[in-house]
This record gives sequence, C-alpha cells and structure tokens, in this order.
Amino acid sequence: MARLDSNPKAHPYEPPQVSELDSEPQTATTEYKRHPVYSPSEWLLESISSIVALGLLIGIAVIFWYMDNKPLSAWRPSVSLNATISILTTACTTALMHGVSTFIGQSKWLHFKSGPRRLADFETFDGASRGIWGSILLLTTVKWNIATIGAFITILRLAFSPFAQQVILIEQREIISSADTATFGYAHNYTRSEADMGLANARISNIRQDPDMQFSIIQGLYGVNTTESFKCPGECRWTGPYISLGFKSECRNVTRETLQAATCEGDGESGMQQCNMTTPGGIDLATRYYTTDLGTAYYMNSSSLMDKAASDRLPDTFPEISRFAIYRSTTDNNFAMQDINITDCSLSLTAYEYTGAKANGSDFSFATTREVDFGMKNPWTSGTDLAIRDFNRIHTNESTIGDIHIPALEIGYTTLAGLASYFESTSVSTEWVAGNFVNANTGFVAALSGDVDISNRFDRMAAAITESVRYGPNMQSAHGVIVQSEPFVFIRWGYFIVPIVTEGLAILFAILTIFSNRQSRSVPLWKSSTLAVLACQNEEGLGHLQTTGKDINEIRDEAKKAEARLQ
Repeated sequence: MARLDSNPKAHPYEPPQVSELDSEPQTATTEYKRHPVYSPSEWLLESISSIVALGLLIGIAVIFWYMDNKPLSAWRPSVSLNATISILTTACTTALMHGVSTFIGQSKWLHFKSGPRRLADFETFDGASRGIWGSILLLTTVKWNIATIGAFITILRLAFSPFAQQVILIEQREIISSADTATFGYAHNYTRSEADMGLANARISNIRQDPDMQFSIIQGLYGVNTTESFKCPGECRWTGPYISLGFKSECRNVTRETLQAATCEGDGESGMQQCNMTTPGGIDLATRYYTTDLGTAYYMNSSSLMDKAASDRLPDTFPEISRFAIYRSTTDNNFAMQDINITDCSLSLTAYEYTGAKANGSDFSFATTREVDFGMKNPWTSGTDLAIRDFNRIHTNESTIGDIHIPALEIGYTTLAGLASYFESTSVSTEWVAGNFVNANTGFVAALSGDVDISNRFDRMAAAITESVRYGPNMQSAHGVIVQSEPFVFIRWGYFIVPIVTEGLAILFAILTIFSNRQSRSVPLWKSSTLAVLACQNEEGLGHLQTTGKDINEIRDEAKKAEARLQ
C-alpha cells in the first residue's frame, strides 16, 4: 500500500462527508466552491482550446473557399497547400481533444453522482479520456451519458485529418492564352517577284522556273517526309477554318486499256521490237525490247494542259494543269518485259479548307483537311495585270457555299505554265532501259520505278507543292492560342462534413458539460486529475465513496506538500 507522510504544517483535513452508492438517499451533500466560468479554476483553458479548435476549423474552411477553382500557383506561402492543411488539422484536433479529454474526465464525477456505479467505471472513464480503445469500452460497457458524446468525438478524430485532406482535389486544367508566336501559313494568293519573270521580252515558255515548287516536287516524288513550318512555343491550337490555294493529284491504273491499244513493230530475225501506246489520258508511251540484250523498265511522259502561246483564256480542261503516264515493268533473264504496270495521273489547281489545327512540340496536324467545293467544275477566270508583267492572272471571286465562306483566290498563269513545262522536261519525263543501253536522263527513275505506290507519291507531291504555296511570298499567318496545362484546386465540400460534425459535437459536448457542472455545487470540479482520486476513499462494506469538500486547487496544494512512497 502507499503511505502518506503528511507535513505537520499542512492544513488538516476537514471532517469527511460521505456519499453512499447504495439505494438509500443521502442526507448530507457536500458543497464545492465555484468560480466564474472564465477563471482558470473553472473552464478557461478548456474554453480557449475549444475556441482555438473552432477558429482553426474556420481557418481551414476559409482556405478551402479561397482556393476553390483556382490554380495551385495562387497559393503564395512557402509551405505547400497540403502541408498547411495537414498542420492546421493536426493543431485543430490537438486543441479539440484537450477539451474533450477534460470533459470526459469531469463526466465521470457526474456519472458517480447520479447513482450507484461500479468502481471499475473509474478506469473506463479515464481510458476514454486518453484514447480510442478506452472510448470503445466506454461506449460498450457503460450506460450512455454525456461522456458518450466525448467517446464518439475521440473515435471521429481518426477521420478528421484524412477527410480534411480529401477535400482538396488537384487536377490539371488547360489554360488558353492568345499569342503572336503561335502561327502557321496559308495563302489566298501566289505571286512571284518581278525578278523571276526574266527579261522584258520573255514569253511564257521563257519564264524562269519556280525553285520552291521544283524542290517540293522532288520531295514529294521521292517520298521525303517534311514538317510543317509552323511556330508554336509548346502546345497550340487554332480554332477557325482557313482556306488556302493548293494542288491535288489523281491517279488510276490503266494497264489493260493501254496495252489493248498498243501497236508494236519488230524485226523477227534480230529480235528487236518497239511498241507505241497512248493512255486513256492521252499521253504517249514507247517501249523497246531486244532479245537477251535490253528492255524498257521505266518510261514517264507528261503533257501540259496550259496554253503557252495564249494566256488570255483558260483551256477547257482547267483547273487540270498536267497529265502524266508512267510505264513500269520488270525483265527476265532474256530481258522480256513482265509485270507491266501503266498509271495515268493528273495535277490540278484547287483550294483546301483546314480546320482543327493543333501543335505540340514538333508535331503539327489538322483535324480535317478537305477540298473546297466551289459548286462548279471551273470557278477560275483569267484577267490581265500588266503592271507586274505576270501576263494574265487566274482568280476566283469571293463567294459563300453553304456554311463555307470562300475568299477571293489568285495565282499567276505563268506560275502554272512554268510548272507544267518543268514536268515535260527531261528532268521529269524520261526513259530507263535495262541492259545494253546508255540512259542519258535518269529523271525520277529511282523514285518511281519498281513496286512504288505511284498514287501515294503523286499525292505527296501535290501536298508538298501546296505547302510551298502556303508558305510562299504571299503567306498569311494564322494566329492561334497557346494551351498550357496547369494544376487547379477543386474543393469537394462533401468530405468536409466529417470535420464539421466532429467540431460540432465537441462544441455541444463542451456546452453540456459546463452547463451540467454549473447547475449544482454538489459535484466536484476535479476534471481528469489523478490527484482527485486521493481525496476519495472506498468504504467497501458500506458500498460508497467517502470524499472531501476540497476543490482541485486545494488538493494540488496539499499534494505539493505531501510525500509518498510505494511499499
């Protein structure tokens, strides 16, 4: 047992008052001293902690309200938003539980004052004021009372911080801002400089070739992948549709029709044979064969549909500019021609509508690219403009077809005629004979012979020429917007219900506890002090606790003067 050696100068105990726990009513009641609520001896510290907890919760709510639907960059403090909420919720639950644990400790005195109770309930209440397991025991082993609210609060405290953290949802959102640095090219007009026209007496057939278009032709026919010459400092988008001058190609296999109309002449004795044929597109082809010596493996011919003598009128075939025919074959050991393939192609002037342009890094693409439907086969007309010595200019009038507004488009007749002349030159139109033969001009044999997809290569060529027009001397800049991904804060208020309910119960518990203890002075204000137990003595035979009338301050003063030792 523990022996107390009291200081002889200590104030002697007053005659004890007895509070019985049996069914007999008490005839005497001990009166305990009461102080103002704001006194440290009453509920000042507990009230402050409850107010601090409420203030912290309101502060957390204000932060949530301020940051809701705002970029994370709007949070200026050096401590991150999540860390700040974590600190505040920890401080809030600490302040909250300071009062709750004290109120639970005080509730045990109300519990024992209301009637006979098991002495073991002392330990149960004490455990409930300290943690989760004690609160569970209080809920399951003791009849529900005011302290039950405190037990629920202690358990809910576990969910306080996690649910407060769940309130914050950070997601990436696209921020769109206009910028002059986001551009790609399109053109309603294609006009070469006057220096490219040559001498003053130059005719259409004497106009210098357009180097940009020649380069585009080579790129396309060789299947070289090119990148759009756009500008974008990251991720960009362009909203509106854009219409630009362009070219298109069409190809079809005409092997059967062409060979059926072919005429061949040969010398049976020498084994020499020559064949002449015309494709459905009206392009002449010729092949030669010499037994065990040579054979035509490739032949490409082109015909211009532009009138080189007169530029004041457009041909009936316009907007078609040039037609092509490509003959390809493989030869066996005797140079006999096998796997013959003949393809007709054409190149025409047109316009395209580009929509849904977007870029990201080095990638650029259009959502849709479609040819403009002018509502007629040939919307182009010819008109003179001698001021720039470009002979005649070809143009369309501004119009609206359906929901598409088509601006006025214009291009020089000589630009198209010069392009068609280039296709007729030996740089493009040429023959390749396998075997014992001197091939003077190779043209695009390496790019188009064999099993190459001719239709794909001509589509690439038309696309490359179109891009050279879009980024040519009359380029217009399509200005887009920059799309930046930025983290935004979204507040899910539903998760905040748990902290609010926990704080609400804590305030209710504080009010009920203070009010219950202020109603009567018959209950000691000993709260959860362990020293208060020393002021109680269990009369086992009588079944009641014998207590003193001292308040907790007097008990603490005596404890400071008394000495104890475990024996």
